[in-house]
Amino acid sequence: MEQYQALLGQLNQAMLANNHQRVPLLRRIMAHLGHPDNYFHVIHIAGTNGKGSTGAMLASILRAQGYQVGRFSSPAINDDREQLQLNGQWISPADFIDTYQEIVPVLTNMGLQVHDVSIFEWFFLISMVWFRNQDVQWAVVEAGLGGLYDATNALAGPQLTVFTKIALDHTRILGPTIKAIAQNKSKIIKSHTTVVTLADQHPDALAVLKTEALNQGVPLVTAEQLQMTMTEASIDGMVVTAHSQLFDWSDLHVNLSGTYQLQNLSLVLTAVAVLVRQHVTITQTAVRTGLQHVTLPGRLTVLQRSPLVIADGAHNPDGMAALVKSVQHLLPDRELIYVVGVLRDKAYTQMLQSLLPTAKLVITNTPANPERAMPADELAQVATSLAGAHGPGIIVQPTIVAALDLAQQRATEHNVIIVTGSFYVMRELQQAGWKGLSQ
Repeated sequence: MEQYQALLGQLNQAMLANNHQRVPLLRRIMAHLGHPDNYFHVIHIAGTNGKGSTGAMLASILRAQGYQVGRFSSPAINDDREQLQLNGQWISPADFIDTYQEIVPVLTNMGLQVHDVSIFEWFFLISMVWFRNQDVQWAVVEAGLGGLYDATNALAGPQLTVFTKIALDHTRILGPTIKAIAQNKSKIIKSHTTVVTLADQHPDALAVLKTEALNQGVPLVTAEQLQMTMTEASIDGMVVTAHSQLFDWSDLHVNLSGTYQLQNLSLVLTAVAVLVRQHVTITQTAVRTGLQHVTLPGRLTVLQRSPLVIADGAHNPDGMAALVKSVQHLLPDRELIYVVGVLRDKAYTQMLQSLLPTAKLVITNTPANPERAMPADELAQVATSLAGAHGPGIIVQPTIVAALDLAQQRATEHNVIIVTGSFYVMRELQQAGWKGLSQ
């Protein structure tokens, strides 16, 4: 483990999310590696919110069918190795190091150095080679940021290209409108794929996706005449009946909670229906089993029952609105205490506008990210000005641990404590010993 940590410390930590030269470079590297992604089927997922949930459900269903399933996702909550999984298990430090050392000579032969590849690009390349070495049959691969310049756009030919909900996030990099963001993300569409997206995707985004699919000469599929009904719902999961022109399901038990998961589930069921049409073996039993056993830390995750503590990594306006709506639906009679830490480059004003009307108390904290963190006192000032004289109490605490300790002191059985605002906050919780945020 020490050798693995030392290796991570040596990698180039730069974020190269808007550099148009990166994907061509990665495609050259992939070619010199022997096109590892040609050895397995790929489902490539992009979007603003719901990538993790959609990817987790699809991977769980494929695993339940008996396939060897690799999954590449970000960000990690527990350990960076969490981003590379085989059948739900993280890559081991030894496998990470061995795969890294397999790639280095290839870079050397290309006249490249280790530092010429960023850490996210390294994780993507290692995932592809590791999946090939492990005889993976299906790889579920999430784009990290956007699509056009994302490392995962070096993939050659995904069988499915799946778009979750497209909303406003990373506007400085991807553009100020949903149309601009969708145009960036749409550039992962390639020939010989099938595009799958939401029936209720934002109209501007859907128009962009349809145009790009047409340009590439590939089909775009949505679930027309969609009906999603949650027949049972609790903080521990839900039972759903789902109908469309493509599928017909009754009483699906899903081990995820939140009204926003209905949208993600509809996308997963659409993707499964398309795969079955493509003669991929996925039985009804595999779908039911996979959904019943899916796990996804940091999305409406129950950390403690008394007082009830829930962690959710909502970190943009759309995600926060979905979180607030879900909590109000699942726990309508509880008073809400929010423990919130955000990054300065996020749309925190709009996030606060969603949560403040439902809050009894807000406790701000500073995430452990010195370069990007919004100081707790500044976040509290913004919250106070937005809430006005009749708003909730607002208290500043320096860290997530201190904030959560204070929240528990103030909480009664009528309260729910909701920890949110950033995946960095989720990681700090896990590091502080809070169980429930591990796979």
